[in-house]
Amino acid sequence: MRLILGLSVTVLGVVLSGCGPRGEQVMIQNARGTAYSQGYGDGCATARAELGIAEAVARKDVKRMLTSLQYKNGWEAGYDECKFREEKVAKLSMSHQIENVKIGNE
Repeated sequence: MRLILGLSVTVLGVVLSGCGPRGEQVMIQNARGTAYSQGYGDGCATARAELGIAEAVARKDVKRMLTSLQYKNGWEAGYDECKFREEKVAKLSMSHQIENVKIGNE
C-alpha cells in the first residue's frame, strides 16, 4: 500500500513539473514562433485561471485572435493542453486523498 502511495506522489510530482511555463514556452517558441508561443502561454494561463489556480490570470488578446492565426492556434492549443493537464492533476490528487482516507480507516 505504501508503494502505491509513493508512486502516486511521484507521478503527481512529474505531472506538476511538466506544467512549468518557462521551459515549455521556450521549446514552443523555438518550434512554432513567437506569436504561437505567446498565444499558447495566454491560453494556458486562461485555462488555469478558469480552473481556480490561485496565481493564474486569464489572458486573451482579442485583436490578435482575429488577426494572427499563429496566436489563435497557440491560444487554443495552450488552453486545451493546460486544462487537460490541470484536470488530470486534480483527479490524481483527489484519488491520492481518497487513498489516504482508506489507509487511515484500515
